[in-house]
Amino acid sequence: MKMTRQEFLKALLAATAMPWVAAARAEQGSPIVVGATVPMTGPLSLTGKQYHNSLMMAEEDINKAGGINGRSLKIVFEDTQASNSTAVNAFVKLAQENKPSLFFLSSYSTQNLAVEPELKKIQVPAFYAGGADVVAEAGNEWMFRVRPADSVSAEGMVQCALNVLKAKKPGILYIQNDFGQGGARTAVERFGAAGVTVAGMGAYGQNDKDFSAQLLGLRGKDIDVLLIFNYPQDGALVLRQAKMLGLKMPLVTSSAALVPAALQLLSPADLDGVWGVVDTFIDPSVGGRMQDFVERFKAKFGTDPDPYGLAYYDGAMLAAEGLRKVGTDPKALRDWFATVKGWQGIGHLYSYDAKGNGVFDLAVVKSKAGTKSLELVQTIKLN
Repeated sequence: MKMTRQEFLKALLAATAMPWVAAARAEQGSPIVVGATVPMTGPLSLTGKQYHNSLMMAEEDINKAGGINGRSLKIVFEDTQASNSTAVNAFVKLAQENKPSLFFLSSYSTQNLAVEPELKKIQVPAFYAGGADVVAEAGNEWMFRVRPADSVSAEGMVQCALNVLKAKKPGILYIQNDFGQGGARTAVERFGAAGVTVAGMGAYGQNDKDFSAQLLGLRGKDIDVLLIFNYPQDGALVLRQAKMLGLKMPLVTSSAALVPAALQLLSPADLDGVWGVVDTFIDPSVGGRMQDFVERFKAKFGTDPDPYGLAYYDGAMLAAEGLRKVGTDPKALRDWFATVKGWQGIGHLYSYDAKGNGVFDLAVVKSKAGTKSLELVQTIKLN
């Protein structure tokens, strides 16, 4: 039986289309893959485990709610440990083996800076939580921050020192990396703008364990408030040693020293006279989504959530909304994230600027006398 030319072309078109149709159907039923580079082992895991758990809970919640337009979401994790080179290798591995639609990067600025050039090469959007302003200043249009930048946190610490503690001769102690140096530099500028001169400054290495020389040197400057820019483990050690050395002035710490994992390393006495800024004050008594998040997180993981974990949970929910609205095309996703204004998460109201900064509020807290509990002093909104 002879086939007409029209029938031949029709059969050829159908045969040619079959692989594409099969591929499209396979993709339609396959999970949407998201990559996450997280410090799950080593000293940085004190906070890393928090957002690892938060992202897992977000994945479960998104899929229980129907996923992304009927497709499930799958978050694939790689451990960054405490090494910039390990963070880069983890990112490259995920990019090559899993080809995620978007990424979550760690909350450590040095790792964010190390990974940034690789992200720019593959051109896929990424949420990150490192606070150093230099990350955003790099101008990578694919990066979106999910917590306050260090300049916002430093401004909050300075406002606490000036307006709450009435500092006249502040001192600053900082970890010697992009995060600590950037925060200290911003604090000096903000104090200067208020007409207050910083009386003394000290720095320490990320792996240092003894801070007595710096603390005693700052006490010798007769400072009346000490601002501390730290990570969780070193922050807890600094607070403990400050009490052991008999420092009497108020201490104002950055947020990492006040996460639950760091507080476990401290006694109520270590926290006497300690103030600080946190990204958001996690208070389940306010009810609503905050209470639901806190109770479910604690029931699932046996510990209280911290602001870092909450930021990644919010980021995952924002990512899911973007994926539902514009799909998995990287450029379309990036463009959608860049236009987000007034998106209400649990912890923050997210509005992205041209540099990918999306959070401009934080909370000043202090320890309750004789306890390791924190109480809200005030909320600060900038920009």
